[in-house]
Amino acid sequence: MDLECMEKINHYCQINKLKLLYDTAVETGPPHDPEFTIVVKLNDVEYGTGTGKSKKEAKRIAAKKTWEMIEKQNPSSMGAVESATTQTISSPEPDRNYVSLMNTFGQRTRLKVDYSERTCIGDAHAPIFSCSCTISGQVYGRGTGRTVAAAKQAAAKQAFEKMETEKSNGNSILSNSSQVPTQSDSNSISFEDSAPMLVEKMKDMAVREKLSPSQRNAQSSALKSKRKLAANFPNVRKEEENKNMSDSDESLPDVDTNTRKGNGNPHTVDKTFLDNFKNIEPIGEGGFGNVFKATSKYDKTTYAIKRVEFTKNVRREAEGLARLTHENIVRYHCSWKGYDHITSRDASLNPDKTTRCLFIQMEFCEKGTLEKWIGENREDQNYHEMAQNKFLQIMKGVEYIHSEKLIHRDLKPPNIFISHDDKIKIGDFGLVTPVAYETLTKNIGTKSYMAPEQFGDRYGKEVDIYALGLIWFEILSALTNHEKNEVWPSVREGHFPKSFTNQFPPKASIIKKMLSTDPSKRPSATRILDLVKSVDKEKSLKNYTC
Repeated sequence: MDLECMEKINHYCQINKLKLLYDTAVETGPPHDPEFTIVVKLNDVEYGTGTGKSKKEAKRIAAKKTWEMIEKQNPSSMGAVESATTQTISSPEPDRNYVSLMNTFGQRTRLKVDYSERTCIGDAHAPIFSCSCTISGQVYGRGTGRTVAAAKQAAAKQAFEKMETEKSNGNSILSNSSQVPTQSDSNSISFEDSAPMLVEKMKDMAVREKLSPSQRNAQSSALKSKRKLAANFPNVRKEEENKNMSDSDESLPDVDTNTRKGNGNPHTVDKTFLDNFKNIEPIGEGGFGNVFKATSKYDKTTYAIKRVEFTKNVRREAEGLARLTHENIVRYHCSWKGYDHITSRDASLNPDKTTRCLFIQMEFCEKGTLEKWIGENREDQNYHEMAQNKFLQIMKGVEYIHSEKLIHRDLKPPNIFISHDDKIKIGDFGLVTPVAYETLTKNIGTKSYMAPEQFGDRYGKEVDIYALGLIWFEILSALTNHEKNEVWPSVREGHFPKSFTNQFPPKASIIKKMLSTDPSKRPSATRILDLVKSVDKEKSLKNYTC
């Protein structure tokens, strides 16, 4: 609801040409537990005020109050704003590329499809982009989004839907063009087709471009036969579409190994990736697939793009990230399905084949992982103060994950990142799962950080608490890899080096509870936060009285 208010205010300001500012009025409380007050200003006139534990929370509260004030002042104009908001912020389905569909339509009809009138409103750290989709100069759709690419997709979706409506009413721009295909064959795209068929045709055409002439003719006959069956037998058509959308492994035919050289990028052949990003560089690789650093061609922002083989479980990460909005969670932007080469040290895939993949676009954390941060800062004289602040942020992120009824299941320093503004960002949600599952997969996670019960099939969110106990010990002790390997088996059992217990007596006691072999005796994330704050408060009072 609060996010809707922010969107409505953005559109209200855009329509009325008002300058919108979320101004931080007051910041109170200690550094580890601050409280923010934000006031909304329209053309420098103060409206609603909000207070919260984070700027984001305060901003949402302020936006809600502001919108209520605007509604009372201008009741007659609210319907138009809400209508515009509803229309423009609708997000296109993640598996449909409406921009690509509109581009193909433009090529087939020789009508110019363009995206103009691009604007950006909102704060620098949370911009809202908008643009319009025009066909031969006529506006057919408008859209907004958190990125230019998202706004462009939303505008293309609205244009596509408007054209479908006009077509059904017999009043379409298509009727003015002699270039519109009149038959639905394997080499043409017609807007008489349904959206799923359009996507299917585009994929067919992409495959055909890679085949020899004799293979194309054979495939064309097969495709025509398949379509006749689908038209006459709805159940067969439905079964085919379900098969196409299934999560089983799928590969396109063999492609030329020089394809990467042809597109100028040695790391990917996926069209969506190449069309929307530049400076694509690999930054991570494993059994999961690959992670790239890439810069958007539209908003010039650098993102992390994760590419994984599309199997029945990979949607979990995108779905888990998409529903999480917290300052200590890696921000999810969007995801799409495509075809690409998967290169992995664990993959046994033919390097000359493209495989069905899921691409996840996420916030890029410039400062790397927590593991890297420990190694670079362990000698700093303020290390333990900084380390405690980092752990508090990790705990707040996990508390939020658990409040959303999710379990991370793979918490460890390499999966915890640090942003450009030195904030903790929990990432890698490939193993996230709902708390509600009674029977879960065995041996899921990284063994050195896995709770004892995680080696079985019945466990809950307490497994994350166990991993956090180990992470807290690792942050505070700042051991080298060699030192860590020597003490780790004992630490997993709750037995710490004497030097650690002497240096951090209250914290060692809390960590010991977090590492209890009985999951029911481990404190919750909320309880740990309270205990940590209490320990820090006592330490501050002690330092003050000394």
